Amino acid sequence: MITCAVLVVGYTFFLSQYLTRGFGLFVEFRLEEVAENYLHAFAEDPEVPLPVVGPVKGYGRYEDLHADIRSVATPEQIKNERFTYIHKGNIHYEVCAVERPDGKTVYLVFTTTESELSAESVRRFDFYYLYTPIVAGLLSIAAVLFLAFRMFKWITRPVEELHEWAIGLSPENLDKEPLHFKYDELNNLANLILTTSRRLVAGVEREKRFQKYTSHELRTPIAILQNNLELLERLGITEDNRYQTSHARMVKAVRNMRNLTTSLLWLARESNTPLPVEDFEIVGFIREIIDDNAYLLEGKDVSLTTCLAPVSIRCPKTLAHIVLVNLVRNAFQHTYEGTITIKADSEQFEISNQAEISEGPASDDMDGYGLGLQLSIQLAKKIGWRIQVIEEGKLFLVRVIIG
Repeated sequence: MITCAVLVVGYTFFLSQYLTRGFGLFVEFRLEEVAENYLHAFAEDPEVPLPVVGPVKGYGRYEDLHADIRSVATPEQIKNERFTYIHKGNIHYEVCAVERPDGKTVYLVFTTTESELSAESVRRFDFYYLYTPIVAGLLSIAAVLFLAFRMFKWITRPVEELHEWAIGLSPENLDKEPLHFKYDELNNLANLILTTSRRLVAGVEREKRFQKYTSHELRTPIAILQNNLELLERLGITEDNRYQTSHARMVKAVRNMRNLTTSLLWLARESNTPLPVEDFEIVGFIREIIDDNAYLLEGKDVSLTTCLAPVSIRCPKTLAHIVLVNLVRNAFQHTYEGTITIKADSEQFEISNQAEISEGPASDDMDGYGLGLQLSIQLAKKIGWRIQVIEEGKLFLVRVIIG
């Protein structure tokens, strides 16, 4: 497009230059024509007078030339140059030296005076010399730009159709065949997009089914384990020093698995119906979560600081409990020294800790660093919350924006 515009502008510029040069050539041809006719007449009659034809006038001596000419050009300069152009004020001279057969030089002068041009001549000159090239150039540029735009739209239209089709893809219409496009390359790209989308959706569906079925299957053995552990506690196993450590480990593992399966089941829910909401007081709610997971801090050099505002919030309590349990448990599990700080008010929940992975046996009980956080991020979306994660060195801060 830019190249075409440059060509049009250049053509317009050279057109005006050629017009000027054409006028100069006309004057030169006119002088040559008068000179040729004069020499032909002189050959027949040496007494023929010097020519006076329109704006062309002949002079027999250099001294007879107008003072404007003599002040600029010498006889030698006029003779050495084929044509001599002189501009003085509003008068233009074109001088041509002609040598006669008798050896004498005569001078033919084409004279034009700007003031002699009529208003009509000036108007016509401006029309052809100024306005016409400008208008022609602008029209040419407009035509080139319009054609380039139409060609661009014609070329890009199939790509836009492919873009619109790709945006409109959803799991519900992936079984339909792709549109047929003008170019084979776009058809190949559409087939590739459709195949990839089908593969991704199939993978997501498999993961959701696996997550759902696995969580359901795990609930039964976890419930059995929990019931048997409670039965062992009634039988006094916690009073026997030989089994206290093993029993505590089993209790921790069952609690972790119960929380994990509950989170996975909530994530696997396919219902889009709004979750039931209720009002609850935030201090007691978070204190209960802290107490339920306090066992994870046993034997660690960790201090816990809380700053809980005495306010109430309104949201799906069950899902909020799962989200905050995952975050608190994640912080308690992965902090082995230092301070854990928990803050909460009606707008946000914040927990910060020194995140360090233990190299000791305690790491055997963990379900993977960050799993609780990832589950919380996904679950928070279901109730319109946002989770921000800030990591600076060993400091790990998670902020839940309660929306």
